[in-house]
Amino acid sequence: MKKLILILSALLISSSLAWSQEVVIEDDESVIYLDSKGANSVSSNDGNLSLMLNGIRFNIGQSKKQDSSSDLKIVSRGPKKAYFGLFGVGSPSFNHIAAFEIGASTFVGTDYSMYSNEEANQLMFTNKKAINFTFNVGNFNVPLNPRRTLVLSGAFGFTYDNYSFADSYTMEYRDGMMHAVAIDGNIKKSKMVATYFHMPVMIDWNIGKGFFISAGVNLDVLINSHLKYKFPKTSIEDTITLNPVQFGITGRIGWKRLYGYVNYSFIDMYKKGTGPGGRRLSAGAGIWF
Repeated sequence: MKKLILILSALLISSSLAWSQEVVIEDDESVIYLDSKGANSVSSNDGNLSLMLNGIRFNIGQSKKQDSSSDLKIVSRGPKKAYFGLFGVGSPSFNHIAAFEIGASTFVGTDYSMYSNEEANQLMFTNKKAINFTFNVGNFNVPLNPRRTLVLSGAFGFTYDNYSFADSYTMEYRDGMMHAVAIDGNIKKSKMVATYFHMPVMIDWNIGKGFFISAGVNLDVLINSHLKYKFPKTSIEDTITLNPVQFGITGRIGWKRLYGYVNYSFIDMYKKGTGPGGRRLSAGAGIWF
């Protein structure tokens, strides 16, 4: 009876706690979960019975190495509900969103039908110097099951796309649409640069032994775009009719703190009727420091 009163008292105390910490579950422990969140369970390990009530675990019974007076002992609290990191600080070990991602960007599903063949060639980008760079400022991780094999993850930061023109041309806005403009002189490169506020949200599947697969969506909001060429180094702050919002899908596969990613947008890069048809595609690698 005394043991029952102690257990019920501990349950009442635990229900008043709004925060929680990690709980470690050994591989050789048999566990029966009493709810979908893992806060209530019954487990057996080496002949000892443990009871988790509202996220607090109790050892009931007597271990071979325990003193006979220790009938009831609080050993740990339940798992956190969410984790938040800033510049990588505070991120849990199962976070798979890197602070930095770098890869290549390209323009796919292109449609130049509103231009002549000559001007279409002048507006085309080359993949040789196409760069995609992302800096994730903050991230969050929400475990969806007790063993954290499924995790809801997200981040916010900035992504940068660099598109280089295939020839010595740039663009200008004229007559309601973008047109090619020839550049005189010995031009080393000519490019278009776009910077977006970047927000990915994904479901991570932690397969085991450090391997994981992630899939989700990206929301990108245009912050700035400009045209640049050199030599001489010239930046053109002219109208570029890029869509202000991009939405698409993202996929990642990796091991521990290294992964490869692919991002694809469902929305055309240019506003309809103002530039070539086509969508953003980027791929590269991320490293979580």
